[in-house]
Amino acid sequence: MEAKIKREVQLSDQAQLTLWMLGLLAVVFIVLSITNPSFLTAGNLKNVVNQNVLLIIAAMPVTMLMITGNFDLSIGGVIAMGGVLAAWFCQGTYAGGFGLPYWLAVVLALACTSAIGWLNGFITLRLGVASVIVTLGTMSIARGIAYVGAMGSMVEIGVPMEQFKFFGLTDIGGVVSLPMLFMIIIVIVFLFIERLTVFGQRIYLIGANVKAAVLSGLNVKNQVHTLFILSGLISGFAGILLASRLGAGDCKVGYEYEFNAVVSVILGGTNLYGGRGTVIGTVIGVFIIGMLANALNMFGADTAWQPIIKGLVIVGAILFQRFAMSQKDKRKLRLA
Repeated sequence: MEAKIKREVQLSDQAQLTLWMLGLLAVVFIVLSITNPSFLTAGNLKNVVNQNVLLIIAAMPVTMLMITGNFDLSIGGVIAMGGVLAAWFCQGTYAGGFGLPYWLAVVLALACTSAIGWLNGFITLRLGVASVIVTLGTMSIARGIAYVGAMGSMVEIGVPMEQFKFFGLTDIGGVVSLPMLFMIIIVIVFLFIERLTVFGQRIYLIGANVKAAVLSGLNVKNQVHTLFILSGLISGFAGILLASRLGAGDCKVGYEYEFNAVVSVILGGTNLYGGRGTVIGTVIGVFIIGMLANALNMFGADTAWQPIIKGLVIVGAILFQRFAMSQKDKRKLRLA
């Protein structure tokens, strides 16, 4: 009974934190709309969504990993690797590729990125190395594979462009792009896993107390290993969508995705030490960062100053989040 009450309080805390961050997102939206009317145009809002579609997709499994107390910092390299391999595998043999059908190239590319996820899980869970260290290493491995596949540049010549660009540039009814549709589906799937499956509930238990999870009979290693593999798969898919949008497999894409994903997850209310977080919170965090980046470009902020301004706002948002939770804790103490 006591454990049930504790769980309900935790969900309430998470719900309130999500509402605080949703309120912050609304404030940012209103301020930008007032200070720059161009921000509120349909074209710009669609642009904001399109610019953050891939980050939202890649951040979904990262959120669940962080709820368990683990990190995946390899996603930037895996995104580059997925796009390059998909292009390289379907590139004509006369141009140095494998000449495979595009669908098979995509399947093989996703198998390779999933293998990076499997490696992350194996070294972290079976060999006991911290996930931060492991995934920094595999990020470099994945990036290196992308550089080898693209020979330090891009895989473009000899790629079947009509098929290759389909996923990235197709619009449905001129309103929703295919990547946006994929994003909506993936968010719904992860939300379903988080809220309505035993697998999702076990993630919270592992993050809250891994020893208790083991003692209760959960196979913690298999559960978390599955998430690492899923992260490799989803990041690879995001890379294929990005390559399709660009019309080439570029080995230089994906930089800062790991940083932006982790910051978005934290902004969304996920605890760095695990046990708390939601995928909806992560989506909110992504759009806070995305609207900020869009506003800086619209206001013509100096490129050299943009990272500084962005960093200050992100730190401020995290401090605001912590302040909101501390105020809630004080109210609890007064009520007790």
